Amino acid sequence: MKYNKEFKTYREQIMLMKGRGVKFNKISELEAEKIISNINYYKFSGYMKVFEEMPDQYDIQFSKFIDLYNFDRKFSRIIFEMIEKVEIAFKTNLAYYISERTKKIGPLGYLNTLEWKDYSFYNKRTGQTEIKKSHEILKDKLDFKKRITEYTARNTKGCIESYFEKYKDEHFIPLWILIEVIDFGMSTKMYEESIKNIQDKISKALNIPMNKDLDFYLKSLKLIRNVVAHNGILWNFKLISKLNKPLVTQYKDIDDKSIVAVLVVIIEIFKSVDSKYDYTELRELIISYFEKNPELLYKFGIKNNNLYLIKKLLKTESRGKKINRKINRKSRRVEYGKTKWN
Repeated sequence: MKYNKEFKTYREQIMLMKGRGVKFNKISELEAEKIISNINYYKFSGYMKVFEEMPDQYDIQFSKFIDLYNFDRKFSRIIFEMIEKVEIAFKTNLAYYISERTKKIGPLGYLNTLEWKDYSFYNKRTGQTEIKKSHEILKDKLDFKKRITEYTARNTKGCIESYFEKYKDEHFIPLWILIEVIDFGMSTKMYEESIKNIQDKISKALNIPMNKDLDFYLKSLKLIRNVVAHNGILWNFKLISKLNKPLVTQYKDIDDKSIVAVLVVIIEIFKSVDSKYDYTELRELIISYFEKNPELLYKFGIKNNNLYLIKKLLKTESRGKKINRKINRKSRRVEYGKTKWN
């Protein structure tokens, strides 16, 4: 079967929508034409699809598509910024704990991957945990150095150039500089391959009790980050694998493959990364949209129309209120102490 859809002008695209039941009362056809001239029709159709009553059949205002598009763009921006904070904190801890482990070797000690990588594996044939053969470890060390060189060579940050101008005899950069150059993908791989002691310290620093859970969460965050970076549709994005860990499953009304499940992970990590983060904008954005469009809440990832769950998850308490509560508790303890002493 050959693809035979013909090119359509913006006007023809509007007429196609109109023929499928889309109405242009709140937004005129002329205004709609201008809007889709700045949004690829194929991308825009991704927002339309959720409102279908039958395949390619609608009974809806064009403005509903725009409302969803605008919500998704704002939502994506906030989530991207939050993941960026997590990524920076994670990479900082990764560089710190690997450097701590290899400090006796020197500032380039991380290049000796035997010091911080876990080269053990479970041999199904023998039923024993074994160490990889020396030639396999050597190959991994060389591959690691090759990847570092590639990242360094294609980076244009001034700190890299300054470093090699100052240290002309060096061929590699310290890990605390490298961490600013490598991407989220390579840093998560380094975490995955590191020894348990390092993983434990990093997961603890990011408020995730189990290091294997953190590895699982980081891969999901990396995926979401890539979706947003490439302007994908985020609000109803579904993960391939369930986030069926206690952190998420404690909320019965959350779809564990949804973007809301990822949001739960971010919020938990933020307890250590940015405990004073103000969720007001995100909370109001979500609530205001789904109060008007409750029929889409389950596609977002919340079951049983439990919009209250968002209020609970994204509860923001001002610093002033927290201080006052501490003062009040302290005052009560003092008063109680006086009463008992007397």
